[in-house]
Amino acid sequence: MSSVRTTYIRLKSMLPEGVRDALSAINQRLFARRTLLRKYGSWFDVDWRKNFQNMSQQEWKRAYDEAWKHRNNDCVEETDAELILKALAEKGTVLEVGAGIGTLAIRLAQEGFTVTGVDVSAEALRRAAEAARREGVIVDWREGFAETLPFADKSFDYITCCHTLEHVKDLASVVAEFKRIALKRIVVLMPKQKFRLYAENYHTQFFESPDQLADAFGLSRYDCREIDCIDHKNEFQGKAFLYIGELGN
Repeated sequence: MSSVRTTYIRLKSMLPEGVRDALSAINQRLFARRTLLRKYGSWFDVDWRKNFQNMSQQEWKRAYDEAWKHRNNDCVEETDAELILKALAEKGTVLEVGAGIGTLAIRLAQEGFTVTGVDVSAEALRRAAEAARREGVIVDWREGFAETLPFADKSFDYITCCHTLEHVKDLASVVAEFKRIALKRIVVLMPKQKFRLYAENYHTQFFESPDQLADAFGLSRYDCREIDCIDHKNEFQGKAFLYIGELGN
């Protein structure tokens, strides 16, 4: 099934952009909402993009706890981890924001980094802690929101954020927190996407070009490029952006 989906996504990506947009518009208008309701049932908030701005932190946490109970949602592939390891270069302290079930945080710890993983979901962190114990590594797991991270200024050499920035409520606050806390470098991996009202995820932030992501951070020294993740086997398959922002002198 995975190979069939990959082939479908690759063939779809070869269509002219106008054709893809037209097909998507038809699907959004006629089928998407009903398809999601039928596929996921009551636990999935099909109207997330209409409602998220008015949600409390507790409502947000409940939604993500339910998501982790019903889906694996592990978007991190080994190829992603290798790209991020190269971006970090030398060993140091890392804050992994949106740690999920801990795949990237554990991989970084295995490579000798001192890692703290933060996520809004207690369910995700429970699974992450179990995975870390199985792998025999130490990660400091914390519950919290990316908009209000509970850490002192410049308290980590690096911040990594893999398939999480597209999930935040207040992008400007998150960017400010990342720049406040990171000492050396910010590394972000997130999907290249257009806004669609109905989709199989709780995404809230959408970027169509590397320049948009670079502008959101506003750092003068950075690298931001598009990468191909269509052949991935996990949750995310498509095009993505890898952003590496430099801080300090």
